Amino acid sequence: MAAMVLRVDSSRNRRARSEGAVDVTGESTLDTGAGGHTSDLLPGSCARDPAVTNTVGMRTRHVSTVIHCSPAEVYVVASDHTTLASWASGLATAEAAVDGDSLIVDSPMGRVTVRFVPKNDFGILDHEVTLPDGNTVYNPLRVVPHPDGAEVIMSVRQLTDDDDAFEHDAATVAADLNRLKGLLEADRPPLPSSAPGLALPADIRVAGPSDAASLGRLLHAFNTEFDCPTPSPAEAAGRFERLLGREDVLAVVARLTHGREAGTDVGFAFLTLRPTPYWDGPLAQLEDLYVRPDLRAAGVGTAMLDRSVSEARRRGCEEMLINVDADDLGARRFYERHGFSDVDPDTGSGMRCYLRGLRAVGGSPGEVRSPVSR
Repeated sequence: MAAMVLRVDSSRNRRARSEGAVDVTGESTLDTGAGGHTSDLLPGSCARDPAVTNTVGMRTRHVSTVIHCSPAEVYVVASDHTTLASWASGLATAEAAVDGDSLIVDSPMGRVTVRFVPKNDFGILDHEVTLPDGNTVYNPLRVVPHPDGAEVIMSVRQLTDDDDAFEHDAATVAADLNRLKGLLEADRPPLPSSAPGLALPADIRVAGPSDAASLGRLLHAFNTEFDCPTPSPAEAAGRFERLLGREDVLAVVARLTHGREAGTDVGFAFLTLRPTPYWDGPLAQLEDLYVRPDLRAAGVGTAMLDRSVSEARRRGCEEMLINVDADDLGARRFYERHGFSDVDPDTGSGMRCYLRGLRAVGGSPGEVRSPVSR
C-alpha cells in the first residue's frame, strides 16, 4: 500500500478500492499503454535519458482538472508567464524572465529555458523545457471546453522503468493543476453545471448509533463486492453501534432523497481519530469509503469525502490519512483529485505504508482478519 496525506489543511486514506471505482466525475487521470511519441515529459520532472524513451510497456497518464471558468479565461491565466510561479511549482520557483520567444526560469531542476507554442485560439499550451544539462523535453498541455467550464489536461509519460519517479511526476502535475484551479476559482461563484445527470441524488449526514444496521449492511456489501473477508451484516452492525457512540470515531452516510428508493442508505465513510504529539487536535484516518455501484460517478463519493474532511476540521484535525493499494490506480486518482498526495508535504519524498498482522498464526477457523492485515 501507498500512504496518502491531505492536510486538513492536507490528507491520506486506506481502503482506496472503496472510492477509486466510486466517483469518476470532473477531474480525472488516465493511464494508457506507451508506444508512440517518446519525448513528452512534465515540467519539474528529472531529465530522462533519450536512449531509453522507447522502452516497451511504459505508461502515459493524462492528468487533468476541471475549472469552473471559461476556456478563454483559463488560457489567458495559464499562458501568462508572470503567473507561473504562483501555480506551476514543478516548473517555476520565481517569476520567469523573457528572452526573445523563450522564458528563463528558476525551477526545482535549476535554471531552465522554456519555449511555449505561439498564442493560439485552440487552448494549446505545449512547451519545450531545456534542462541545465542541455536535454530538451516536450510537454503537452491543453485547455479544452468542459460542460462545467474548462478542463486542463497534461500528459505525463513514464520514460524509464522508475515507477516511483513516474508517480512523483504525476502527483506534482496534479498538485500544480489544482493550484491553477484555486487561482482561477478564488472569490468567484462556480459556473452552473450543464452536465446532465450530475445532480447529487443523496443527502450526506453524520451517522450515529441508530445508523448501525445500515452501515453494517453497507460494509458487508463493500467487502463482498471486492471479495474480501467480512463480518456478517449483524456482526458489523453490533460493532458500529458501539463505535458510533465514541468521540474518537466519525462516520458519514449517504441517503437517497428522491425516487422509489428515497430513504435508502447507499454509501458511507468511516474514520477514526487518534491523538498525536504534533498538534493539539487528533489525526484522522479514513478507514472505509463506499458507494453502491449503480450510483458511482454521481458525485456521492465526492460529497461524502468533502463532508468527512469538513467534520474532521470541525473536530480539530489537522491531517487526514489514507492507505491505498499501489495498483489501484482509480482510487489513487480519486484521492489525488481531492488534494491527497503520496508525497510528504514537508520533505517531498514518496511515502509507503507498512503493515504487520498481529493475530497469532493459525487463528480460529472462520475468523475475519482486521482490514489492516489484509
